[in-house]
Amino acid sequence: MNPFNVKDNTTIDTGKLEKIFLEEGICKKLKKNDYLIRQNEKNSQIGFVSSGIFRLSHIDGNANEWIVGYSFKDDFVCDYPSLMSKTNSTVNIQASTACEVYLLTSDRLNQFWETDMDTQRLGRQIAENMFAEIYRRLLGFYCDTPEQRYQALMKRCPDLQKHLSLKEIAQFLGITSETLSRIRRKQLFNQSKLADFQNSDFNKSLDFGQCFLVVYALILPP
Repeated sequence: MNPFNVKDNTTIDTGKLEKIFLEEGICKKLKKNDYLIRQNEKNSQIGFVSSGIFRLSHIDGNANEWIVGYSFKDDFVCDYPSLMSKTNSTVNIQASTACEVYLLTSDRLNQFWETDMDTQRLGRQIAENMFAEIYRRLLGFYCDTPEQRYQALMKRCPDLQKHLSLKEIAQFLGITSETLSRIRRKQLFNQSKLADFQNSDFNKSLDFGQCFLVVYALILPP
């Protein structure tokens, strides 16, 4: 499964950083729905996920939960801004599945960044990539339709539905469960039509103009 965070769509080599976590970090095992950290708690650790999925969410003033991200196996997990500013966490970090994570303190992480020029460069690359990811998501929420956001998410994480409920995926996309169900039904219907067309002998006898009409029909809503 493709990760959401620092290693997504990049060539950043985080091997040295991962090694520090595995050799020096404290291993913690969490059951499904256990909290790694709660919103408004002091945040002083960063984790390397060796198994499972973590959900990052924020509770607003009206007690609504907003899912803002996930961390998967071989990802790093923390509320990075509050970690760096030494303030209380702005998010809950909760296990969506059974998880195992290796934890380091922010002080040890800062020591690692100052090791040499390569580790300083790595820290800068990770921070830049985190900003780029946040910017892409912001553009998606403002510019993309719910269906486009769902398609982009499934392209990045095609196995996500095996691990998370549709309700949770809908929350992350900022849509209702009913809207997500309609999107999925439409896509399954179009996939079925396309499969029927590809498996039939009918398509072999079509000229270019007829093929265009058939393909155009496939992209229309049912």
